Amino acid sequence: MIIKEINIKNFLCYYGDKNKFCFSEGLTLILGENGDGKTKFFEALQWLLNTVETKGNVQLLSEMCKSSMSIGDVAEVAVSMLFEHDGEKSVEKSFTVEKTDNGFRASTLTFRGFETEGVERVQVNGKNLIDRCYDAFIQRFSMFKGESELDVFNDATALKDLVDKFSDIRKFEDIVNYTTYFEDNANKAYMKEMRSDNKVAKEAAELEHRIQDLSDKLFIKRKEIKDKEDSLNICESRLSDLAKSKENSERYKDVQSRLKKQEERKHTLKGQISSVNYNHALLDKLWILCAFPPLLQEFKQKSSNLSHEKRRLDKDFERQKNIKIGKIEAVKEMQGALANGSPELPWYLPNQETMEEMLRDRVCKVCGREIQEGDDAYMFMTHKLEEYKRHISQETQKQKLKAEIEDEELFSNTYIEELHNLSMSLSGPNESFVFGKTKEIEDRMELVHHLLNELKEVEQKIQDAIDEKTRIIIQSNVSEAALEKDFEDIKGLFELKERDNTRLAVLHKEKEYLEEQLNKAKQQMNELTPNSSLVKVYKRIHLVLEAIANACARAKKANLRRFLSNLEDKANRYLESLSANDFHGEIHLIQTANESAQICLNSSSGEIVTNPSGSQETLMYMSVLFAISDFTQEKRDEDYPLIFDAATSSFGDRKEENFYNVIDRINKQCIILTKDFLEKGKIKMHDIEKLTCSVYRIKKADGFDANNLSSVRTTIEKIR
Repeated sequence: MIIKEINIKNFLCYYGDKNKFCFSEGLTLILGENGDGKTKFFEALQWLLNTVETKGNVQLLSEMCKSSMSIGDVAEVAVSMLFEHDGEKSVEKSFTVEKTDNGFRASTLTFRGFETEGVERVQVNGKNLIDRCYDAFIQRFSMFKGESELDVFNDATALKDLVDKFSDIRKFEDIVNYTTYFEDNANKAYMKEMRSDNKVAKEAAELEHRIQDLSDKLFIKRKEIKDKEDSLNICESRLSDLAKSKENSERYKDVQSRLKKQEERKHTLKGQISSVNYNHALLDKLWILCAFPPLLQEFKQKSSNLSHEKRRLDKDFERQKNIKIGKIEAVKEMQGALANGSPELPWYLPNQETMEEMLRDRVCKVCGREIQEGDDAYMFMTHKLEEYKRHISQETQKQKLKAEIEDEELFSNTYIEELHNLSMSLSGPNESFVFGKTKEIEDRMELVHHLLNELKEVEQKIQDAIDEKTRIIIQSNVSEAALEKDFEDIKGLFELKERDNTRLAVLHKEKEYLEEQLNKAKQQMNELTPNSSLVKVYKRIHLVLEAIANACARAKKANLRRFLSNLEDKANRYLESLSANDFHGEIHLIQTANESAQICLNSSSGEIVTNPSGSQETLMYMSVLFAISDFTQEKRDEDYPLIFDAATSSFGDRKEENFYNVIDRINKQCIILTKDFLEKGKIKMHDIEKLTCSVYRIKKADGFDANNLSSVRTTIEKIR
């Protein structure tokens, strides 16, 4: 089967009826970023191939189409596929949606098929056509959404379904059942006749009882083993699931640990950066003084100059005061000198009281001579008294003037001294403190600059860790909680598996012992020699049918192993091709107790690679899928396309390039929806040019509103 065209009409983001894809017989790439419509294309194809639905779903109608409809309008949702399968065929699935007063109403589904009969193109039932050409089994092994669906043997029925489809082993099932049935009946007839033979009846009865008892015990033991194996299979299945995510779980744990440390560092850095409020620090930390060093220098200089000038003025003022006082003293001396230059007697001799007494008594008490009022002696005494009084008055005035001069001050306040003292107090430690504020601020700003740079790096590391965590979750296709739980469950499951394996080993030994005892009892029964010739005939029939039943059972197991071995060989050839020069190991298909299989990757030493990388695991599963596809072509003489949606998200650039180069050369139709070959919204044409495949670019049409789904539609561009 080769898909030639797919047309999509009004299905989700594919608005209108001009959404057409044409496919080559080899590789076709559909490139698109997240949200551009890759998964919607895959879902459109899944919907087309689903033959169970009967009614349309309004939710599938394009939101852009809905927004343009008025009441009474009818729109069609349709997906059609043109394909080659024993001639050209096509199938179309559609329904209509009518807008009513109460909303939207969907019609029943129409499923039409067309195929060529002779030279005519005739219409057939679309469901029957899909079931005949591309049934659910084929879809199960050909369409894969994401990396998580690539392990087809994760389904317990997958191996049996493959065997039924592609192997002759299924024929052994009926043969084994028939031979077992015949052997049981022959054994019953044989035992019945043995009980009637007189020679061996008693011994046969005892052996039959023993055989039955051992068979019952063996049945119980096998059931116990089956239950334990089922439990172990569940454990192994869970571990298998976990093994797929174990590396992711460990990577997730590592990322979470790094993320936690970086978040803590981020909070620490933010705390250190915000620990100082610059507005508060202006006063609380006196950072306002950072502008004061030049002012302080100027203040100190001016205070010093002012103090110096004050001292100079004070000194000059004192000199002027002394000159004034000297002048007063000089006048006093001049006034006290006699005409001939001889000094007078002190003005206070005789004193005022003595002179008044002499004038009153009319007697000179110096010489004892009497005096009369009006004579010379009296007048002398009178003048002397007046002079004394005048002198006292002048002396008082002089002393007052001298006191006033002495009390005079040029600077009545101590402001200049206070300023000078303040200037001196701001020197030394205080000056260093003020000058240190600038250095303190510079150091702080340098630290903050360093912290901000570190914070930027930490925030980038946090974003990188978040991106890595997101990729892990996407690749794992599970939630964060599931990843964390998986990580914690691994240890417990390994312990449970160890206990189950230990118990299972004991049960197998007990079963082997019972089988040995049962075989001995049967051997003893077979060695009995009855007299009856009829018993001998039944015995021979029983032994022959038993041998045939055992041989068929062994052949069934051998053929199943051969089938898996052939599938392994094909898968390993693909794995080697897809992996090129990288480590790829060997694929082993291990049959489990429940007749399913487990895909494992082994190194050449035989050791199981328990933690393959995401890309190694993807290539391993895809190699098995290509091998199954080859089996289909060989056994059913038909091929079918392999369709992958975002199956290579774990690939690096080198592995991605090699993978597409190999797929491009494989003679098998592959449709891969991917965001590979896109970088910042642009196609890496230099990489595309290395391929020969068809390439489409899908993307959201320009001008859409990020908050309005009805504005989003996918456009299709054929690159080549």
